[in-house]
Amino acid sequence: MFFRLLSAVRRQRPGRGWRNWSSGRSGVSASEAHSVALPTQAQVVICGGGIMGTSVAYHLSKMGWKDIVLLEQGRLAAGSTRFCAGILSTARHLTIEQKMADYSNKLYHQLEQETGIQTGYIRTGSVFLAQTQDRLISLKRINSRLNVIGIPSEIISPKKVAELHPLLNVHDLVGAMHVPEDAVVSSADVALALASAASQNGVQIYDRTSVLHVMVKKGQVTGVETDKGQIECQYFVNCAGQLLWMLTEGFISGTGRVASCLGALRRTRSPSSLRARTSWRFRICRKTGITLSPC
Repeated sequence: MFFRLLSAVRRQRPGRGWRNWSSGRSGVSASEAHSVALPTQAQVVICGGGIMGTSVAYHLSKMGWKDIVLLEQGRLAAGSTRFCAGILSTARHLTIEQKMADYSNKLYHQLEQETGIQTGYIRTGSVFLAQTQDRLISLKRINSRLNVIGIPSEIISPKKVAELHPLLNVHDLVGAMHVPEDAVVSSADVALALASAASQNGVQIYDRTSVLHVMVKKGQVTGVETDKGQIECQYFVNCAGQLLWMLTEGFISGTGRVASCLGALRRTRSPSSLRARTSWRFRICRKTGITLSPC
């Protein structure tokens, strides 16, 4: 299904920007990294320097939010983000997901020009195969929605599939959908580019800094405790990936100003909506906090 996409992913290597960041940070000793002084307060603290955390920082700074701190326990994009396939496909069943994926595709396409950091963006296109009529009907529905929102796609015959990918056996196909603007990226390099742009917009980024505890008072998040000291904050955004539940377990039923990147917290009393363009929906609630859920 993703023959061309996956073959491109296998050929990818970390870009020059990632190597420069890694080599630049590798010269910093552990003692020097530990001695970096953190701010004592911030409006927003983001936990996690992967693709989600850096995207949150990038978009909040673009929206005009100030006094943002991003904390990463290791190095930026060195966790699960670095091992993502990086496939950018707009062929989703929900229209909102299609729009978000299309936004991400366009963002990553121009991000290299904005930051000067290579993101490994390659426009490969993708082909979705149908071996049954039911599958073909499903693809036709997706194709119609893509065309309505302006994303180029088409239903093609098995013969056309063979022309696009001569190595594929098409004898059992009844049709396929071709999305020519789908692409692949290097996820780690995209995260680094987002972090670079966020830093240029005033976001303070601290790696090798572990969040130990989220401080809560009367059901409200008041700050975070790290291995380098405490930071008072109004909002806490949890993008810790696999470590998310370790940080949210103590207040998951509260009403603190916290966002969970697994959509665990969904309190939306009197929200004013924002959108972060990485397939997640933000709602800023002045009373109950900031929540995030998948779109």
